[in-house]
Amino acid sequence: METMERIVTRFTRALDSYDRHADAQQQICRRLIGLLARHTGMHFCRALEIGCGTGNLTRLLKENCVIDEWCLNDLCEGCRAKASAPFGLQPPPFIAGDAETAVFLGSFDLIASASAFQWMKDPAGFLEKLAGMMVPGGVLLLSTFAPGNLSEIHSLTGKELSYPPAARFEEWLSDDFHLLHICEEEIIRTFDTPLDVLRHLKYTGVTATGDGIWTRGRQEAFCRDYIRHFSTPANSVKLTYRPLYLLAVKK
Repeated sequence: METMERIVTRFTRALDSYDRHADAQQQICRRLIGLLARHTGMHFCRALEIGCGTGNLTRLLKENCVIDEWCLNDLCEGCRAKASAPFGLQPPPFIAGDAETAVFLGSFDLIASASAFQWMKDPAGFLEKLAGMMVPGGVLLLSTFAPGNLSEIHSLTGKELSYPPAARFEEWLSDDFHLLHICEEEIIRTFDTPLDVLRHLKYTGVTATGDGIWTRGRQEAFCRDYIRHFSTPANSVKLTYRPLYLLAVKK
């Protein structure tokens, strides 16, 4: 697991470029809103968003739900202004820091998170913490990533995060939640060259390539192998995201 300092530094550097390049993550946020609309009401008294980033899911929640009181969280203090922008002159409380150790006061009937859960050191313990913060009947809406996410990068570098399978989430949630929906999806992005893949990962903060130190020889070998193994018939190269979506209700 990477140090928290490295994660903060990388995502802070990517804040200005993230929204222009995170189209897969934006698709994931839209899928989450659709999931919420199909399975629950859209009026919540208190909502907490974990890992709000630049506010992609925040904006969609604001546009599609009635939420009386908000609380936003992200590891990066630099996300405060971007995520709070939709609220104009009355931004909600923003708690910067590691959600696993941060203190969130009060109870919530919606806790949402998009593409952040994979960074948690103790996912089972964190889900238990969230359960303790929710009212009975409260909704947990989140996306993370499943095994096989960014498989092209893993196969060439040997580096990847730990992605628990859906069955593990079902086990972790069983004591405190009724699981209404869980599924995986495959999102394949294409790029002109392997260098464009590396730029995409850099601009979204998801390096996924180890220590980030690239010699000329290492980069040339990476590009050569990427083209050999992951080219498409249209002479581009592919990158595979495997988001996992879940919606559960607190018992």
